Amino acid sequence: MSQKSIVLKELAEVAFKGLEDQLKGLDEDEMYWKPTDESNNIDWIINHICRISNTTLPRIIKGDPTYKPVGWPDDYRDRQHSIEKYVADLASGKKMVIDGIAALSDAQLEEEIPLWGGKRKRKEGLYTYIGEVIHHRGQIAFIRGTVKRKKEKDPNFLC
Repeated sequence: MSQKSIVLKELAEVAFKGLEDQLKGLDEDEMYWKPTDESNNIDWIINHICRISNTTLPRIIKGDPTYKPVGWPDDYRDRQHSIEKYVADLASGKKMVIDGIAALSDAQLEEEIPLWGGKRKRKEGLYTYIGEVIHHRGQIAFIRGTVKRKKEKDPNFLC
């Protein structure tokens, strides 16, 4: 494994571990609550991260903009899934991402691939989308923290 892929792999491991920790004990009331009408709820955020981890990051790793895992539904984004389904999809995406990054050479990380309407280094896409996992984990932490504080003030909140 190259030195560069080691760093990216460790970053992905930390990002996914933090996300897994943030999802522990999540219930449906929290999953669908939104701090404002315009906000995303945790359901939308997890759905988005599942798509990033199962399609976007593997596409960057493989350099194939059309890749999708066998059985991955075209309408995944348009459906709500159970917490258990999301957790399982995150686990399979995490495995693909971490294993895929570990297999990349320094030359592959430096390779320019089609990204965002142009060509960019593969490593740039990986850093960006692993950053998305971290960013959205923070959004989930904000929502869950807000729900916790609201429940402390009003035990009947979301009941």
